[in-house]
Amino acid sequence: MINHRKSKRIVVISITLSIFACFGWGIADFIGGLKSRSLSTLSILMISSITGTIVLGLILLLMRSPLPNDSGLMWAFLTGPVGIMAMYLLYKSMAIGTMSILAPISATGVILPVIWGIVHGDSLSGLSMVGITITILGSILAVMERGIQGNQIILTKGLGLSVGSALFVGIYFILMDVACANNPIWASMIMRASTLFVLIPLLFFVRVKINTVRAQYPYIVLMGIMDTMAAFCFAIATSKGMLSEVAVISSLYPVVTVALSAVIVKERIHRIQYSGVFLALTGVMLISSF
Repeated sequence: MINHRKSKRIVVISITLSIFACFGWGIADFIGGLKSRSLSTLSILMISSITGTIVLGLILLLMRSPLPNDSGLMWAFLTGPVGIMAMYLLYKSMAIGTMSILAPISATGVILPVIWGIVHGDSLSGLSMVGITITILGSILAVMERGIQGNQIILTKGLGLSVGSALFVGIYFILMDVACANNPIWASMIMRASTLFVLIPLLFFVRVKINTVRAQYPYIVLMGIMDTMAAFCFAIATSKGMLSEVAVISSLYPVVTVALSAVIVKERIHRIQYSGVFLALTGVMLISSF
């Protein structure tokens, strides 16, 4: 009985952290996509990555946690560049297309970690399997946009970039799950810091200019904090729960992005997209029922 309660408590913690990750990534992606319409995407990623590295460094400093001798952390070093590619492609796509359409497309990359988790032994209940299926279906419906005539499905600008982002999102989830097996906090720090090993050389080879207007700094810093804390919550969640569940819940961040784009940017959301969002939320409740 005690073990059952402990197991149930761990599941609740992992699901709660996954939901936090969902909101953090949703807010960060909205800010990143919106600001990429007027600012350099690489500049935005540089500032947000530096912010995230500082935040996690302070957390580790307060925890007084020394660097562990864990060979699994090398996967975290690889995860950083993969994550930055996912963000770059997504932000570039949302800079030229409709955020409420393109953000959910990137989330379909969750199919990869779900398959990975099942292949490597994740055991899901019947309700969880139904929930995952409904969630993926909801994400697909959320990307469909009716044409002017109302009887055709049109493809929005930036679709290819968003599909590429989905691939990197899926790989990110898998690599981060492996890296966080023993030391999720340090894995988060190494992952975030490794993004700078990709971005800093670009300052010299691609001549990236930090040309961000000062008035935009608070938004980009906020984006960096939200993205970092989301990744941090995901790291802890995946170290405690099953990747196939944690990844699906965390990948619902487009629901938050779509809602913000509808309220703040006034992007029009079609009826079929509302259906997709409803199905996605229903799927999360089924997954959470374990």
